[in-house]
Amino acid sequence: MQDPTITHQLFQLISRMSDDERCTLLKLLREGLLKGKCRRQHFRKALHFPIHYTTKGGTFRDFIQNISLGGLFILSRRTFSVGQGLAIAFTSPSIDKTVWIAADVVRVTEDGIGVRFRSTNARQKTAIMSVASTPPYVHSGPVKPSPSALTKF
Repeated sequence: MQDPTITHQLFQLISRMSDDERCTLLKLLREGLLKGKCRRQHFRKALHFPIHYTTKGGTFRDFIQNISLGGLFILSRRTFSVGQGLAIAFTSPSIDKTVWIAADVVRVTEDGIGVRFRSTNARQKTAIMSVASTPPYVHSGPVKPSPSALTKF
């Protein structure tokens, strides 16, 4: 999700363009005009959604602040350190089984942690996209850590 004022400004600017200018802009964007200009590799979506994760200290439930195919930000008051490993459980109504993804803490703030996924396969990417497209009021139920999830960090 984006800042509505940015989207509104873009919409206003684009709606004032001629058809020729809009076609040129579309062509430039499709050719990668912005590639390398943005700080992040993946698009982030703001999302307030419950998440379960496991560390060596146990299994916890907190909330996602934003998510992308590369990682997420978890709102948490727990103590973490950069480089700490964890396994994140992804569940949503469109996922039939819990999908676990190994990740590392890459940023620690007073509000929570920035987490980068170590690697993702097609099933895990589908799970991330499913969670990212789930309405924020949908609640994921309790999750029991799988034995394999506990060995991923």
